Amino acid sequence: MNLIFLDIDMTIWDERLRIPESTKDAIRLARLCGNKVFINTGRSRSNTRYEALEELGMDGVVAACGCHIEIGGELIYEKLMISEQIQESLRVLRKEHMPVVLEGPEYCFFDPEDFPDDPFAKTLWESLGERARKLDSLTDKDPVNKFSADITAETDFDAVKESLGGFLDNINHNGVVIEFVPLGHSKATGMETVRRYYNVPPENVYAVGDGMNDMAMIKAAAHGIAMGQGNPELLMEAEYVTDSIYEDGIYRAFKHYKLI
Repeated sequence: MNLIFLDIDMTIWDERLRIPESTKDAIRLARLCGNKVFINTGRSRSNTRYEALEELGMDGVVAACGCHIEIGGELIYEKLMISEQIQESLRVLRKEHMPVVLEGPEYCFFDPEDFPDDPFAKTLWESLGERARKLDSLTDKDPVNKFSADITAETDFDAVKESLGGFLDNINHNGVVIEFVPLGHSKATGMETVRRYYNVPPENVYAVGDGMNDMAMIKAAAHGIAMGQGNPELLMEAEYVTDSIYEDGIYRAFKHYKLI
């Protein structure tokens, strides 16, 4: 048995949330061949509950960069930020003018008006529906795994890293959007937790992604696969570069490795 881990954005679906039919076929055939196929995403679990993803019939979900792991619908691991960490993070981000999205297994907390130049925030708010909450509605009982924030012209990001580095790692996507994740957690650690659950040999682990938060899992997997349109740094680290999402990249990668 092999374990296959797939990023969501620009790996499973494109910028318009369209999943290629070839990707659906690849996942179905891989599972029929006895492989286990998992989502492995930086999105929190609350931001993966979409019909199009559920219909893929995955074997489980690694969400929030390894902070939330489900296998067969059962929660097997959850890492939550404590209230003091959340409040300190919000204090620092406000001081440094960084609008934030707090990401949890049930809800995402943010104020879309804080992102006037980021159309993604408006789309996120609309797509989440009842799973979106305003920041001022956050209570000490609301679970938060991680958060993302934007660098602005008034941000001293070195000061942010110094203030929050004692309990958070950060992933810089494009010099503007930063993911903050509890220390010691990544897509790679989530992948390893699933591998140990199934007691699968490391050489039977495959990972596919396109962005910088996929770097850890691409490096950690025995077979790290980069989507053809992916980040150039990621392509350099991958064992294999498949075609783009627009050219049946997942299906071609699965065929290359004889997973289907």
